[in-house]
Amino acid sequence: MRTALSILLAVLAGLLAALSLVGARAEALVHTPEPLQRIAGPMSEDPALREALPAELAEVVGDQLPEGLPGFLESSVTGLVQGAAGGLVTDERFPAAWAETVEQTRTDWAGRMDRLAGRGTTPASDPGAQGGTVHLQTGPLLDLGIDRLAASVSGLPGGETVSQTLRDGLDGAAADSPVRSVDLSVPDPETVDPDAVAWAVDNLYRWPWLAGTAAVLVLLALMVAPRRRKGTPLVAAGITVLAAGAVARWALGRMAPAADLDGIARAAAGSLLDGVRDYAMPDTLLLIVGGGVVAALGLMVALVSGLRADR
Repeated sequence: MRTALSILLAVLAGLLAALSLVGARAEALVHTPEPLQRIAGPMSEDPALREALPAELAEVVGDQLPEGLPGFLESSVTGLVQGAAGGLVTDERFPAAWAETVEQTRTDWAGRMDRLAGRGTTPASDPGAQGGTVHLQTGPLLDLGIDRLAASVSGLPGGETVSQTLRDGLDGAAADSPVRSVDLSVPDPETVDPDAVAWAVDNLYRWPWLAGTAAVLVLLALMVAPRRRKGTPLVAAGITVLAAGAVARWALGRMAPAADLDGIARAAAGSLLDGVRDYAMPDTLLLIVGGGVVAALGLMVALVSGLRADR
């Protein structure tokens, strides 16, 4: 009975230890800018995204062109729009615009989680506030595209008017409209309950309590275990942590963009998931190796305890 109780306590300790590590890393990712910048910074170098982004932005800007332009001016502006978008990713201002896009994306999603958890200040009338997925905030990229276009059309008759009309149209677009916000379906709402995600995000700050509780449970497990079985709780805790790391590694490897995404949304979602995978994979290895070390230590303790008891 004491052995079974010690194993149960050790398994709970292992689970809580694994969750505390996940919570610490997730809290940093959601609530501080640096981790996501490290993850999403290389996204701007993703070939698929660099190919999809100019075409998408050219289409968005082209849709904002004022109606009734003279034929010669319309064809000239259309060509300039495509040129401005095509050179976007090589513009020296692109890294700064991309960094701002990433930061706005993070704060927007954190606000969505607050809204779902009932703590946010986003108006209930905002339809996007009800969603739990990441929305890529393309505003800074659009602004850069407009700046490039404005410089290109300034020499055309009526160019300044066209540029100002484009700015007014994009500025007037709703913050959550497809013009300025691209839904990446991450996490996939078809497989992950948004309310569960919001609850988890709302409780990330509790990870130190999980770590402390895990340490207490390990001590209790060692105290409860019979003298000859002091290593058993350590083996159980180590195997639990190792298994948690293996399952997390398997789950990360299966992440993929939602099947119905295309264009910039699919490219950005795929690149984002790759970044999150790279961010989290070392932690899964830490769990696997750490759990293996604890389990091996438990086997050594069990062996020593058995030898002492035989004397």
